[in-house]
Amino acid sequence: MFPTFCPNPRCTHHHDQHEDYWGYWTPTGFYTTLVVGIVRRFKCLACGKGFSERTLSIDYYTKRTLDYREIHRAISQSESPSSIARHLGCSSDSVQNRADRLARNCLSLHTLLLHSMKLDEALVADGFESFDRSQFFPNNINLLLGKQSQFLFGITHTILRRKGCMTPKQKLLRSRHEKGYKPPPKAVEESFARLLKLIPAIWDPARSGKLTLWTDEHQAYPRAIERVPELKNAQLVGTFEHQTVSSKAARTIHNPLFSANYYDRELRKDIAAFRRESTCFTRNVANGLSRFVLHLVYHNYQKPHRVNPGLASRKSHAEVAGIDANRIAMGFSWLYVDRPFISKQKISYDNTRIWLKEYSTPLKEGRDYLPKYAMK
Repeated sequence: MFPTFCPNPRCTHHHDQHEDYWGYWTPTGFYTTLVVGIVRRFKCLACGKGFSERTLSIDYYTKRTLDYREIHRAISQSESPSSIARHLGCSSDSVQNRADRLARNCLSLHTLLLHSMKLDEALVADGFESFDRSQFFPNNINLLLGKQSQFLFGITHTILRRKGCMTPKQKLLRSRHEKGYKPPPKAVEESFARLLKLIPAIWDPARSGKLTLWTDEHQAYPRAIERVPELKNAQLVGTFEHQTVSSKAARTIHNPLFSANYYDRELRKDIAAFRRESTCFTRNVANGLSRFVLHLVYHNYQKPHRVNPGLASRKSHAEVAGIDANRIAMGFSWLYVDRPFISKQKISYDNTRIWLKEYSTPLKEGRDYLPKYAMK
């Protein structure tokens, strides 16, 4: 493995690609580790910084090698971190550490492939509800999907105030919880508006023509559209329209919201924390979103678009959405190997917060730990 760029974010060759960096580095020897044996060292001739093969590896600073492909498969197919830890013979913290590393790679891969596509289908958006830490902190995860492809473009997350019927004791407990953590006002509207800001980056009205967004009849959605100037202006000139469907309509394949309903089912089935009435639930918001990102990549780029008898398709949801299969294969060639640098990414605001583990857990003191190398 030879360096293709300088790992120093302040170096002029930090953003080089492959052969562009050739001639600006030199080998400076090696060192021996108990984990992987001999590791080669290099030096950047431009900034003078020394680094090694491990500096550019997804396993940078790890003291044990675990199977990232197995962790990705297991998390995306309903295994809990504790179950994976028993299978791999390690701690659940080690599993989450590898999930965090892989999530950063998945965010990098998804952003790269998303920027290579042009939108050619209608969109569907909806909110998936679960809870974080306890049922006194329900959450809303907004989803943006392709209507035909069921490709998941992005997500946003927010905590809601507990609603519905409660006993007097439950109401008292909720008021006590809210002294330590109070959900933000207009949470769904603000979160949905952030999700819609993904659309202008992938939609070219001159090329794709009119765009339709399908949602249910939630009152916050029209207000959220008003918060996105590009969509508001496109709505005025007639190149963007917002169509609604009753959430009580039959959830069949003929329902315009089928993509969202289908992915809701996949989440309940494929992620342990979203199974109803089980001991598995999201105890830490940042960790839960890291695992969610792994499922996003599994669903978009690995799972076949159709698997029913008579409708089998080898194409992934991403290929149906228009992303080239060769680009996907090239991305997976480094997904489980290389270390991503946030300084080299152009990711969205919410994905940046997932990367930096900035989503806070209700009633948890302090921020979640993030190693310094993940901030570079």
